[in-house]
Amino acid sequence: MHTLFNAACAAALAGLALVVLGALFGRIHPIIDLFGQFLLPAMVGAALLALVAVLTARYATASIAVALLLACVAIAWPWIHEPAPAQASGPRFKLLTFNVYFHNNRLEAAARSVRKVDADIVVLLEVIPRLRPLLDELAAAYPHRIECWQRPRCDALILSRFPLTDISASLPQAHTTRSLASVRVDVQGRSLALFAAHLILPFPFARSDLQPAQADDVAAGVAAVAGPRILVGDFNASTWGAIVGRQRDAGLAALTGTGGSWPTFLPKQLGIPIDHVLGSAELALQSRRLLTMGGSDHRAVLAEIAFKE
Repeated sequence: MHTLFNAACAAALAGLALVVLGALFGRIHPIIDLFGQFLLPAMVGAALLALVAVLTARYATASIAVALLLACVAIAWPWIHEPAPAQASGPRFKLLTFNVYFHNNRLEAAARSVRKVDADIVVLLEVIPRLRPLLDELAAAYPHRIECWQRPRCDALILSRFPLTDISASLPQAHTTRSLASVRVDVQGRSLALFAAHLILPFPFARSDLQPAQADDVAAGVAAVAGPRILVGDFNASTWGAIVGRQRDAGLAALTGTGGSWPTFLPKQLGIPIDHVLGSAELALQSRRLLTMGGSDHRAVLAEIAFKE
């Protein structure tokens, strides 16, 4: 039993080390990046392992676990704190993005919860024909909408209190099967380009090169539009990873905050932030809240956003 426990501790340390390496060097290869997605669960796991090691007088194991915990915290810190205050004197709006989950059997209740949030713009993902009628009550509360889910490879429904104009036809030709809705929003006289993306699952659920290619395709589409831009959606990748990093390289800043949006059956601090809001330099990302709507394996992200001028 003693030998088995030592082996389990060694395996746990190895797993934690892989997460740290994945978070640091994920851009080398998508499979390396995959390990780094689990940074938040690794922080909790490292703390628990250190505690168990101390209680069982395994002080070398405890020291290594604490070192790995500190490494996880150092890597994650820029992405898990609330956004820094930013000067913003322009119009403000609330935006909610939510993957409704195509197997959601409580969608009508979730839709009522979304309506109670009273966001100015709502972006719903994974909308399919079978689910769309269950969203009628929610959609009726918004005078403007874009039904991108009716097109091939798109699963977004965008609802807005502000006028919307579809600008998908003006984007560069897609080089992948990207799911990207794109609209121009008139926010109290200010123009904003809003993009809603849903990236493919990472390896081993798909070829390791597909998700990075889609991320590059999304970044190219967003970069082709001038002016204030917001990119939201389900990236199936963490904030600090290489996939979202490709959007930061295109000039977008990620809205940060505590907790993970997926999966909902785990506490937020054990989850992974895969649902994101990113904005261009003209915008101030003010706040981020994660909301459980029911019936989905994703938490909704509620963001408050303002024009800086």
